[in-house]
Amino acid sequence: MTPKQTLPRDLDGKAPQRARVLALGLDAPNHELLLQWMAGGQLPNLQKLQKRSAAVTIGSTKRYSNEHCWIPMLTGQNTNRWNHWLDQWDAARYKFSEASIFDWLQAPLFYARGSGLRVTSFDLTAPVVKNVEGIQIAGWASELNESYPQSEPAELLQELLTLYGPDPKLVGAKAVTNPLSDRQGVSHVVPNLYQPELMRDFALRQVRSVERRTAACRDLLKRDKWDLFITMYSEIHTAGHVLWHLSQPHPLNMTREGPEDPLLTVYQAVDRSVGQLLEEIDPTVTVVFYTIDAIVTDSLENARAIFLPEFLYRWNFPGKAALAEGVRGVAPSPARVDYAEHWKHEVWRLRSTFGDTELESPASQEAREDPMNWCPANWYAPLWSSMRAFAMPTVADGYIRLNVQGREAHGVVSAADYNTICDQLEKDLSGLVNARTGKPVVREIVRVRKSPIEDDPKQPPADLIVVFEEQGPVDTVESPLVGRIGPVPYFRSGAHQAQGGCVTNLMYVSGPGIQPGQRSNQPAALEDIPATILSLLRVALPAEFDGMARI
Repeated sequence: MTPKQTLPRDLDGKAPQRARVLALGLDAPNHELLLQWMAGGQLPNLQKLQKRSAAVTIGSTKRYSNEHCWIPMLTGQNTNRWNHWLDQWDAARYKFSEASIFDWLQAPLFYARGSGLRVTSFDLTAPVVKNVEGIQIAGWASELNESYPQSEPAELLQELLTLYGPDPKLVGAKAVTNPLSDRQGVSHVVPNLYQPELMRDFALRQVRSVERRTAACRDLLKRDKWDLFITMYSEIHTAGHVLWHLSQPHPLNMTREGPEDPLLTVYQAVDRSVGQLLEEIDPTVTVVFYTIDAIVTDSLENARAIFLPEFLYRWNFPGKAALAEGVRGVAPSPARVDYAEHWKHEVWRLRSTFGDTELESPASQEAREDPMNWCPANWYAPLWSSMRAFAMPTVADGYIRLNVQGREAHGVVSAADYNTICDQLEKDLSGLVNARTGKPVVREIVRVRKSPIEDDPKQPPADLIVVFEEQGPVDTVESPLVGRIGPVPYFRSGAHQAQGGCVTNLMYVSGPGIQPGQRSNQPAALEDIPATILSLLRVALPAEFDGMARI
C-alpha cells in the first residue's frame, strides 16, 4: 500500500510553498560524445546549463543489453524488484510473444502516487496512467519501433497533432496490435543504412521531430499550471541507432557524403530546443536535466538475430545451412555497400535451398501479423519443435531454449540430458569467431537455470543467455563445427551495450539556492533521479523507494 504523501514542514509547522521543477531528459545519448561536444562548444546551451548546475554522475550495470533503464527512473525502484520477463513463451505452441514496454511497469510512476502534484508529462517512455492530476501525453515520438499514442485528456493528443504535426518518422508507418496487451499502435520501418538519400532524409526527420516536440512543449508549458513538467527527447536514441555510422568509426562510414555529421546535427537540434524551453520558465523554477541509457557501436544485432539462430540450425542439422552460407578458410569478400532493400529482405535473399524450403519467410509472417517478422531468428519457428535447441527471437542478448521433453509439447531432449546439452552448446559456441579478425564473438554464456523444471518468473524463458563480445560491427563469423555464416548486411549501426556493461549517465540540477559543481565522485543510481525530483518538489519519498535524493 502506498504511504500517505506529505510535504515536509518548516520549523513553524507550516507547509512551505510548493516548488516547481522542469525535468528534461535525453534518451540514450552516447555519454562520451555528449561531453565531448559540450566541451567543444557544439552544444552551447547544454554547456551553459552544465556550468551553472550541480552535477551528479549516474552509473548502472545492465543485466542484459535491452534492459529497460527507464523503469527505475520512472518508479524510483531498483531493478532487483521487478520481473523483467513479461515476454511470454508458449511451450505448447512454440510461440514467443514480446511485451510492450508500456506494459512492463510493476510499480506506480513516481509522479502518480497521489502526492497532490500538478503534473505535465510529455512523451516519456511510459503509459498514461490514473492518479495523475494534470496532463499526460504518451507515444507521440517514441524511439520504439512500436508506438502506442494516448493522452489524458483523451482529445489533447489529436489537438497537438493538428497544431504541430505527427512524429515525422511515422510517415508510411503500419498499424499494429500488441499480441499480449491488445494495445493499438503504429510501427515505423528502420531505413536502409546503405542508401545515403534515406539517411539524409531520416536525419532531417529527426531534426523536424525535435522542432515539433519543442513547439508542443512550449505550448504545454504555458497552458497548464504545473508543479512538475517532465519530458524527454527520444530523437537522440533513434538517431544513435540509425546514424551512428555516419558520425563514428564503422565499416559503413564510407557511405558518408560531405563533412556534415548527421548525428551531431540531431544533438544540436536538441541543444537548441533545451535553450528555447529554458527561456520559457521563470528563475524560480528548478531545472533537472538527466540522461538515461546509451548508444554505442553495434556489435549485437547480427550476432543475436542471424548468427546464433543459423549456428543452431547447422548444429541441429549437420551438413545443412539455411542462411548466409559462406566458404570457410578463404578471406571474406569485401563488405558490400549496394544493398538496396530493407535489411530483412536482403537477409532473406541469402537463404539456401534448405532455407527456402524449411524457414518461414518474413513476408509470410508479416501477412499473418506476426510482430517479430523482421527478426531472422523468428523465421526458424517452424523447425523449433524438431530441434534440440533453438534461438528465441528477442531484441536483447542471444537467447537459447532447449526443446525439453515434458516441458515443450514436442520435446526431444530428456531432462536427464539437459545439463549435458547445455555444456555442449557452451563448448561449441566458444569456437565461433569473427571471420575477418579471428577473434571470438561470444564473451560469456549465462546458465539461467540448473534444471529445466525451474520456473522463476524473474528469469527469462531462455535456458542460456549468450553474451557477445563488444568488438565492433560483425558481418561474418565461422567455426570449425558449422563453417562460415556471412557476410550479411548491417541492420542498425548503433546499439545498446551488452549484458554486464556499465552505463554512465548524468544529472544536472540548477535553480534557486543550488550551488554548481560535482556533487560526488561516487555514481548515483537511476532510481535516484525521481527521488531527487520529488525532494526538490518537497514531496516525501515513498517508503518503497530505493532511490535517494542527491541534491
